[in-house]
Amino acid sequence: MSSPYKIAVLGLWHLGEIYSAGLAELGHSVVGLSDDEKIIKNLLEAKPPLPEPDLENLIRKNLETSRLSYSTDFREIEKCRVLWITFDTPVDDNDDVDLTVITTALKKSLPHLSNGILIVVTSQVPVGTAKTIRELISASRPDLKFGYACVPENLRLGNAVKCFFDPGRIIIGASEAETSDAVVEIFKNIPAEILKMSPASAEMAKHATNAFLATSVSFINDISDICEKVGADVQDVTRALRSEPRIGPKAFLDAGLGFSGGTLGRDLKVLMSVAKKENIEPFILDDVYNKNLARKDFVIRRLVEILGSIQGKTIALFGLTYKPGTPTLRRSRALEIAALLLQSGANLKLHDPAADEQELANLGSFDFFRDPYAAVLEADSLILVTPWPEFKNLDFQAISNKAKPNAVFFDVPNFLCDKEREIGAIGLRYFGTGRG
Repeated sequence: MSSPYKIAVLGLWHLGEIYSAGLAELGHSVVGLSDDEKIIKNLLEAKPPLPEPDLENLIRKNLETSRLSYSTDFREIEKCRVLWITFDTPVDDNDDVDLTVITTALKKSLPHLSNGILIVVTSQVPVGTAKTIRELISASRPDLKFGYACVPENLRLGNAVKCFFDPGRIIIGASEAETSDAVVEIFKNIPAEILKMSPASAEMAKHATNAFLATSVSFINDISDICEKVGADVQDVTRALRSEPRIGPKAFLDAGLGFSGGTLGRDLKVLMSVAKKENIEPFILDDVYNKNLARKDFVIRRLVEILGSIQGKTIALFGLTYKPGTPTLRRSRALEIAALLLQSGANLKLHDPAADEQELANLGSFDFFRDPYAAVLEADSLILVTPWPEFKNLDFQAISNKAKPNAVFFDVPNFLCDKEREIGAIGLRYFGTGRG
């Protein structure tokens, strides 16, 4: 490649930890910046704030080659050709975005921006943010010449390093060809389709992608509910859908609890807000969002149908994190289910391979077990929510022996549907989602 870029990565939680290490691995000279001294200290010891497979080794390797460094000194920006903004944009419990962390850090960076600097925003931001940031910079530094690009992130928790190096496609939103070409050069060693467009189109592309995925989830959950009533199996229906060339094998069609975490909800809320501001009624987006809000009650309704009552029942809940492969619990649907079970009077036992018990302190009265077999002792029901790979290897006979006779095994994501006969044969009553 041509001479490497000197890049400052601003924002060092999940998105920034991946981009700082990934850009360094591509051969660039990268400094990660944060005013959080603890995060910087840990990263200098190759301890990322949010663990990801292969990330520690990637950080350590690039620290050792001196392509990567971390600092609290924002003056490091003065040495850089690129300022890459990678904050994980805060989303509240109502899925509304708060850009304060980005604008605050950007204002702190402004005195250190040199003429000709390229500003790249990969943080998840509402459409219109490119215009807002340009105006913010120009108001403070009217004579500053800079390029601006929106490069929406395409990472997935628990698989983020692989996603960075194998993204499938990279969207580059820039108004000037020179800016687009610079971003292409930075990503030169990543084999991916490059899609060039305006910054507003790039911002909208991220919203539209997530809104489409969210629509797929709510759609298949509607289909799942109907399947249960008419004796159909949503797993078979999904296989049929994915075999249709106009839909495809990777379609987001897994029936279950719906989407969580704030990402899909955030983009729906942004689009709904913009549409209504422009006097457009986004009926589909509204319905998708509201369907998902109501979906968290699904497990309770289903358990009541099966058990008759939850009051006083002992329920073991397996899988607490937002998704497998990460310890993060924020906006986890499993925790919402746990809270509803407690409100319904259940005696709750929790198990997860990676969750930190201390982070569950505000949930209420429950017992936490690292050992899955201890968690099912005398349980009336086991509910599997987050599909950790470890659950494929559970000893179902041991579970049956420890749980109450004829205990209910509710596999919410249909993760173990291929083992339904095995589970049923040893005395557990197996139920999935959308399987009439």
